Amino acid sequence: MKSIIVIIFSALAVHLSVSAQQIQTTNNLKVSDTKTSHLVCPDKVNYVQAGDYSLVQAEIVPELSNLVRIKAAQPFEKPTSLTVVCADHIYSFELSYGNDAPITYPIECFQSQQAMTFSGKLMPDYLLKDFCDQVLEKHRHQFHKRKAKKDGIEVRLNSISLKNDALFFELQVTNKTNMAYDVESFNFWITDKKKAKATNIQEYQVFPQYQRNKVQRIPGEVTVREVFVMEKMTIPDQRILRIELGEKALGNTGRKLSFNLKNKDILKARKL
Repeated sequence: MKSIIVIIFSALAVHLSVSAQQIQTTNNLKVSDTKTSHLVCPDKVNYVQAGDYSLVQAEIVPELSNLVRIKAAQPFEKPTSLTVVCADHIYSFELSYGNDAPITYPIECFQSQQAMTFSGKLMPDYLLKDFCDQVLEKHRHQFHKRKAKKDGIEVRLNSISLKNDALFFELQVTNKTNMAYDVESFNFWITDKKKAKATNIQEYQVFPQYQRNKVQRIPGEVTVREVFVMEKMTIPDQRILRIELGEKALGNTGRKLSFNLKNKDILKARKL
């Protein structure tokens, strides 16, 4: 009799354990219109979409790209949905209304699926990452004069590689000072060769589809290499591609470096 009771209690304990685990891993979130909740993510959030924006407001926090701000626009009865893509994982949530909604949710506590995210229309990010790593492993010094120097900082173009319709620009930044260089941005501009009058300059910015290391700081006496991926391009006559590196500093005092590429430089891209 005791054995039967033990078996029954053991089975019940296993059932309760499984049920509790299922409840814990279900992606249910409560939101309120009287306070704001945040999803805390381990990396930059690439995508956020609420099922009904008339019921729920969901957005990436501009100052902190790993936070998603969620708040109910009004009380609601039927649940709605929320989808978040972060660190190559898709998180799907069912949102319900409740004034007891927590202020923060660590996103790692929820179930997710592998996201085959695409950068633009080139190829999946995991392939872009692999090809960038191939570029960094080859460590080519294809260009020697495409560079800029200023106050102990040097930025140069090492190589341009081509895979299908993707161009891989490998840049190298060397900090010869003892003070760290904080990167504000890398910018790519197609602009006129000659700038006779500022009002006549026609330029537009070209945005990389992918950046391998997302370099934000170059410590003193250190060289770093970065790869930017862009859709294949050619530059018309009388135009150039200007590559800029900007420093994050107080006011507008940061060091800014730039150098130009011609169409013939891009046509030298080597196949991966």
